[in-house]
Amino acid sequence: MRAPDRLLLTLVLLWFLATAALYAWRTPRWQAPDEPAHFNYVRHVAETGRPPVLVAGCYDQAYLERLKRLRFPPSLSVDSICYEAHQPPLYYYLAALPYRLALIVGADPLLAVRLFSALLGGGVVMVSAAIARALFPTRPDVVVATAGVVAGVPMHVAILASANNDALAELVLALAVWQMVRLLKKAAPSPKEWYVLGGIVGLALLTKTTAYLALPLALAVLWWRRPEVATPRLRRSVAVALCIALALGLPWFARNSLVYGGADVLGLRRHEAVVVGQPRTAEWLAELGALRLAKRLVFTTFHSFWGQFGWMAAPLPSWAYSPLWLLTGLAGAGWALRLWAHRRLWPSAVPRGYALLALWVGLNVAAYGWYNLTFVQHQGRYLFPSLPALALFLVLGVQEWLAPRYRPIALGGLVAGLAGLTWWSLWAILPGLAP
Repeated sequence: MRAPDRLLLTLVLLWFLATAALYAWRTPRWQAPDEPAHFNYVRHVAETGRPPVLVAGCYDQAYLERLKRLRFPPSLSVDSICYEAHQPPLYYYLAALPYRLALIVGADPLLAVRLFSALLGGGVVMVSAAIARALFPTRPDVVVATAGVVAGVPMHVAILASANNDALAELVLALAVWQMVRLLKKAAPSPKEWYVLGGIVGLALLTKTTAYLALPLALAVLWWRRPEVATPRLRRSVAVALCIALALGLPWFARNSLVYGGADVLGLRRHEAVVVGQPRTAEWLAELGALRLAKRLVFTTFHSFWGQFGWMAAPLPSWAYSPLWLLTGLAGAGWALRLWAHRRLWPSAVPRGYALLALWVGLNVAAYGWYNLTFVQHQGRYLFPSLPALALFLVLGVQEWLAPRYRPIALGGLVAGLAGLTWWSLWAILPGLAP
């Protein structure tokens, strides 16, 4: 990248870090999804050095609804909220460091953990740019715009500025995809590059189940490179990479098997048994019918993807969603035109990097749909694990409508518009979440 393009990318990163820090500071206490449960996990690790155990009583639906209704007044404690105790431990052990440091200097430990998450979010922005650059090394406008979209979705900024393991999960998953893109582009990847991928996948296993998308994506990369992997040298490299990933993840799975019993190596069965009272899809389907439930799923997912703050209680104003629908429609139509124009070459000539990113989004959407088959979780933030790919596809779809000379200006306007909406939300919506 040229110096002016590097400067623009640096400005995007600095803008994100400053904005995320303000979100961390101005968001009222506990007014981020599941934040009390995540913070209590961090505190438990900081105080005991061990991960907590998910037990009955960690989830009290009635008390949680009361807290949300009253907007978490200081008079009501959140110490008993611990239903995230089944989560893999890596984020919480890392976040315990700023937690302890905050206590030493007399600062607010919640703010310290939020700022730590925001710093990880800066990594997400930069790795998103790296993925775009690996695929489009001669298109700095696409690289900067992709980073700008990742940094400018208001809800994404809010999530990355909260006490939540999503920031680390997104970062590790994006790093894994970046390494996979590099492996697909190289004629003969070295064994070390496969080992790096194995290490990143192992870290994903210790971070969050949403980061487990790295596993099927890695299998897809192996499939695409199967002629090389069939050679003894590459076969050994892949085997070592697999051993690295398993060496990192298996101790946690073994611990869960001992704690929660048998095959519940992720603690998900225990979690389902504990969260009694959480809305179930079957109940809503019986009450609303399939059509109304599907409509609610689509619209609530879209709205909350861009901005629905707190515990889904504070959406963006209706005037904000109309241009976002238009933007999404333009990007989708742009991709339809692009695919139609190249229909004779598809799918055999589709670059593997494109296919990998499309698979990434598809797996994320499938996991989101699967989760909603059991629980009502119409929250667009569950699509953020593949946001780097979604942002890149959005940028590429929009630019299909523009002459080349207008693309940098239009993409800059897109990023600036999202940045303005993010700052507007910071000052106009977040204060209204206070008790």
